[in-house]
Amino acid sequence: MKASYKLFFLFTVALLQFSCEAEDPFLDRGVAPLLVLLAGDDGVPSSGLTTEPTVKSAISQAATFSVKLYELDKSGILNNSIGIDSVAASGVVLEVKYRAGGTITTATTNASGVATFSIPWSELGITSPSSSSSVLLNCSGAYKEKTFTKLFRIAGK
Repeated sequence: MKASYKLFFLFTVALLQFSCEAEDPFLDRGVAPLLVLLAGDDGVPSSGLTTEPTVKSAISQAATFSVKLYELDKSGILNNSIGIDSVAASGVVLEVKYRAGGTITTATTNASGVATFSIPWSELGITSPSSSSSVLLNCSGAYKEKTFTKLFRIAGK
């Protein structure tokens, strides 16, 4: 009978230990309100699935890139002839910042949901850019009272 009590006790302790849902102690994440696509000076957009895309810009001129914002309309997700529709998000104010903090510049998306940035390499901390130059940045904004941030890297070409 003693063995059954020990077994019951061990089972109860294991059940209590593994049945608790642990919260993420580092970051409370939410769903982004928009799809954020970045494009270098060549206009080719990054993949929307890339966590931290790298966009390229010519070193012979200012670092130029664009950010395109889409709101995803999922109302037709169960209808294979409609699916998910992407609608351009216009009038969104975007801030480009250093990862360590500090705003570099701001811009507002146009009717197509695009904001274009042109920043001298010297403002990004690179006095003589080369093809191996890169800077870690982020782009932040708010849409329908939800804030979002997209991490990215601008690299010379």
